[in-house]
Amino acid sequence: MFGPRDSRVRGWFLLDSYLPTFILTVLYLLSIWLGNKYMKNRPALSLRGILTFYNLGITLLSAYMLVELILSSWEGGYNLQCQNLDSAGEGDIRVAKVLWWYYFSKLVEFLDTIFFVLRKKTSQITFLHVYHHASMFNIWWCVLNWIPCGQSFFGPTLNSFIHILMYSYYGLSVFPSMHKYLWWKKYLTQAQLVQFVLTITHTLSAVVKPCGFPFGCLVFQSSYMMTLVILFLNFYVQTYRRKPAKREAREQPAGKEVKNGLPKAHLMAANGVTNRKVQ
Repeated sequence: MFGPRDSRVRGWFLLDSYLPTFILTVLYLLSIWLGNKYMKNRPALSLRGILTFYNLGITLLSAYMLVELILSSWEGGYNLQCQNLDSAGEGDIRVAKVLWWYYFSKLVEFLDTIFFVLRKKTSQITFLHVYHHASMFNIWWCVLNWIPCGQSFFGPTLNSFIHILMYSYYGLSVFPSMHKYLWWKKYLTQAQLVQFVLTITHTLSAVVKPCGFPFGCLVFQSSYMMTLVILFLNFYVQTYRRKPAKREAREQPAGKEVKNGLPKAHLMAANGVTNRKVQ
């Protein structure tokens, strides 16, 4: 489906064999299951200092990737509509090096879920959350081995920008004094949906007007991104479009228990920081 692996990334950390990526993913899933069992009868941890450092680190890494992807694709003279894998020379290598950091960042972001477990925010460990984290790490192992540059640069560029906003939000929400300024969580989800639609559009533009980028990869990426659109749309409707019903239920007379079935889902990629005033 994808053809031979790209020899330019041979020998890069974690890329030569799929086994480490697979094992790390299995350990991630096991840590969720075992961690919840371990924390069941134990008090939730605060982790405020660790979360502050973690969110700052991911924000800075995302900023680096955003700037470097823009500069490297500009240096390589990338075509926004469709860019093949081998026409930009050193520009392609520079893009591939940034995309390796993007792949590695998906491993680091497993900590989002671990922080949920340690802070006993189990309601936020949703199918969407786990599916997105686990699948992205594995998919980007494939991307780095077969299509580590060219058309692959666009999605991570957008995602790095979104992550700057998201992890800045989570970093600020660690401080109670900042809660009143964090009214914009809903718009982060909207921005993620726009990101997915733009990425699908960019991917399909290379199908309409091919440039030599592997067709199978374009189809796979578009299909995967559609699953994220569906899941994130469902999350958005469940979380925000039913708010009026929730507000009306809260206005019921005192003494009446109201059960509205609303989920306690949190924005994707959250790392255990909650904001009661925003929610």
